[in-house]
Amino acid sequence: MIIIIEVLITVIVALLLTKICKGKKEKKIKKSIGFLIALELLLFISIPTTFALANPRLEIQDVVEIEVNSNKQIETPKTSYLCQNVSDNVKIIGEIDYNTVGDYEIEYEVPKLVGKYYEKHIIRVVDKTSPEIVLTGEEVVDLSYNKEYEEIGVTATDNYDGDITDKINIERKEISENQIEIKYTVSDNAGNLSTKTRTVNFIDDIAPVLTLNGKEKISVIKGNNYKEQGAKAVDEKDGDLTEKIEIEGNVDTSKNGTYTITYKVSDSKGNVAIKKRNVSVINQPVQAKTGANGQKGVIYLTFDDGPSTSITPKILDILKKKNVKATFFILNYDGAKEEIVKREVNEGHTVAIHGYSHNYKEIYKSEEIYMQNIKKLQDKIKKSTGYNATITRFPGGSSNTVSKYNPGIMSRLTKKVLDNGYKYFDWNISSEDAGDAKTSDDVYENVVSNLSKSRSNVVLMHDFNGNTKTLNALEDIIDYGISNGYTFSKITESTAMVTHSVNN
Repeated sequence: MIIIIEVLITVIVALLLTKICKGKKEKKIKKSIGFLIALELLLFISIPTTFALANPRLEIQDVVEIEVNSNKQIETPKTSYLCQNVSDNVKIIGEIDYNTVGDYEIEYEVPKLVGKYYEKHIIRVVDKTSPEIVLTGEEVVDLSYNKEYEEIGVTATDNYDGDITDKINIERKEISENQIEIKYTVSDNAGNLSTKTRTVNFIDDIAPVLTLNGKEKISVIKGNNYKEQGAKAVDEKDGDLTEKIEIEGNVDTSKNGTYTITYKVSDSKGNVAIKKRNVSVINQPVQAKTGANGQKGVIYLTFDDGPSTSITPKILDILKKKNVKATFFILNYDGAKEEIVKREVNEGHTVAIHGYSHNYKEIYKSEEIYMQNIKKLQDKIKKSTGYNATITRFPGGSSNTVSKYNPGIMSRLTKKVLDNGYKYFDWNISSEDAGDAKTSDDVYENVVSNLSKSRSNVVLMHDFNGNTKTLNALEDIIDYGISNGYTFSKITESTAMVTHSVNN
């Protein structure tokens, strides 16, 4: 490049000399030639010097910023020298930790015609990325209106600071009666801010509370009238919905069978509540002396006044050994006796209600008192075992006369227990173990001598403490029944009732 410039200057000087020499005197010619030669010498010296002293030009800012942990690195800047691109010849001197925020000084080294050129710059590793907030669950949550919102969960991670969940600020804002907004805010150490919101909608998904008037299971004597007892419904939002209850189903009291009455109600949001009542139309109770409508040749072993800790477990052992199921008409119990009741249920026997109390003078004062007496024990049995007992036996039997201090109460109660969904059983064979029987042989004879294959046989026995007479006779009674073609069963809701004639 310099040689080309010098040639151009020589040509220019020669042209100038030719022009000057025309028509000039010798003295002036010499003067002009000297001036031009001096000019050429000056240019010949100054131009190479200027090129030699020129520095490269780097197109770069004084401070270069690079995001931390971004996998980005500084690039060689565009560099020109003596009108040429020399970017490929640039060398970077200095160390930069791209994973740590801070300022790092480096030098760019560029070769020159004479020596090397160095230029310092600051590389700043910065954190300008906002943290990431991640919600557990959905951003829009539907929650039942009767529940309090509990935080589902949220996390925050920063590309430089790592886990900063503990720095999240949570604000709750009520938008309306049925909606709230949860706002999550977090900043990293560099001041980068992130926000996220969750919307919680409180919805009405609670069905009305539908309650039957009376029992879910009731019995009606064939030929009698069925009286619909109805139901009531209350909704937390809509209030009393009793008038909106729809009742479906009919009871034909001229035909035996179980009929289902369905009660249905909906609130303003479409939440539906349904209840059902089973109405059994049954024959007039079978009288004890015949038992003709029952299963013929079946023996129902029943035990009253238990459980006892000394006798009942041993009776259960015998029943288990012989693979026989029985029915236990129990009284109130506590402590260890509760475990016996649980065992009776777990081993497949029927736990039936004799009464919370056996005190004749108290329980037969009124229908209300008597119904409370059996309902209280029913609730206790269900709480202990989960079993809903609906089979009952009146203390003293339905034919008792100890209740005559309240005239007509047994006539009323025998109807009332059926109307309230219970079935009651008396007996047509008595072991007399709570009466005239003195020995286990007496108990045995009282039972086996009265068995009949032409009817169902409901045997009355007791498992109160100290009743060894029945305990010692039980296995022989079972053996007699089996060897003589009888079968043993427990009383259930489908068992035909065996009852006495009412005497009050």
